[in-house]
Amino acid sequence: MRILVTAFEPFGGDAENASLEAVRRLEAARRERPQPGVELVTGVLPVTFAGAGPALRALVAEHRPDAVVAVGEAGGRAAVTPERWGANEDDARIPDNAGAQPRRAPIEPEGPSRRASGLDVEALVAAIEDAGVPAAASDDAGRFLCNHVAYLVAGLDVPGGFVHVPAVRSAGVAGVGGETDAGAAPVDAGLGFDDLARALEAVVGAVARGAARGAPHPTRARVDRASTVVVASPAEAYAALVDPAALAAWLPPEGSTGTIEDFDGREGGGYRVVLRFAANDDTKTTDDSDVSRVELLELVPGRRVVQRIRFETELERFAGAMTMTWLLEPVAAGTRVTVEATDVPPGIGQADHEEGLGSSLANLAAHLRRRAPGA
Repeated sequence: MRILVTAFEPFGGDAENASLEAVRRLEAARRERPQPGVELVTGVLPVTFAGAGPALRALVAEHRPDAVVAVGEAGGRAAVTPERWGANEDDARIPDNAGAQPRRAPIEPEGPSRRASGLDVEALVAAIEDAGVPAAASDDAGRFLCNHVAYLVAGLDVPGGFVHVPAVRSAGVAGVGGETDAGAAPVDAGLGFDDLARALEAVVGAVARGAARGAPHPTRARVDRASTVVVASPAEAYAALVDPAALAAWLPPEGSTGTIEDFDGREGGGYRVVLRFAANDDTKTTDDSDVSRVELLELVPGRRVVQRIRFETELERFAGAMTMTWLLEPVAAGTRVTVEATDVPPGIGQADHEEGLGSSLANLAAHLRRRAPGA
C-alpha cells in the first residue's frame, strides 16, 4: 500500500511550519523502521490558494497513492486534531504566501457545501492517543489553506483526510494562530516535532491497517491494493511471479505455507494454489486451508501479470471470480511491485485482504534479496 503524506511550507512570516517538520521526521523514522507492504511518499504544498490544489493533484498523479493524509498546523490547538469535514469556502484572515486573500469565496462553485473525510476520524484519534500524543476529532478546519486542502483531499478518488498538528516551534511559540480557529492565540502545546511525527506514524499505521478507511466514495468501486519496492530488476521480479518454486516460497502470507500444483505458465494457462494455515477461523475450502484456481489472463514480461482467481469453496460469500493485477514499475531502488484486486468476494474483508497482500509482498522482497548476487 502506498500512502501519500503532504505538509505545508512556512507562512505568515514564520520560519517554520510544524506540519513540514513533523512529516520530515516521519519520513526519517519510516526509513529506519520500514513497514512491510507499506510505502510512504511525501510532498510539500504551497500556502497559496491558487497553487495548493494543483500541487496536490500533481502529487497524486505522480505517486498514484492508495490513500492520502494531508497535514497542516493549527496555532491555537494543543492536541493533534484529525478533521471530520472540509468546508467549501475560502475566507482568509491574512494573505497567503502569494498575497491573495479571498473572502467568503467558494472553493468549487458547483461543489457540495462540505465534504466528509475519506478516513475514519475516530480511528485516527484512537491511534494517536495509543501512541501517547493528545488527540481529538475536529469539526471545523477553519477557512484558510488547511480547510482548502481538507475539502479537496476529501474529494479525491482515493481515501483522503486532513490532520491538524499544533504549531510547534524549535524555540518559542508560533507567530500565527487564528487561521484555523478565529481569534485563537498561539499556544505552547508542550509537544515537540518528534511527538508530532509519532502521531503521524500512528496515523499512517492506522490507514495501512485499514482501520482508518472511511465510507467509500459513492462512485468508487472497491479495489484492494498493496505495494512495495523490491531490490531487483523488473525482469527478476516478473520471474518470481511466474515460477512455481518461487511462488511457493513467497506467496503464502504470514502464518501459512503453500504449494503450487498443475502449473502451466503460458498466457491462458494457470495453476492451483493450496494455502494451509496454522490458525485460521475463516478459511474458504477446509478447516485449515484455502484452495484456489489461478488463470493467467495476461503476461507482459517485466511489466504486468493479470490473473483470474476462483476459490474452491462451498461458501457463497467466497464465490465468484476475482481479478488480480500485478504491476511492475522501475524505480531508483529497484522495482515497485503493486498488486490490485477487483471483484473481490464479499466474504473477504478489505483490511484483512490488504494486510495479507502486504505480507506476501514483504515475502517477495525478502525472497528477491536472498537471490541477489552476493546475498
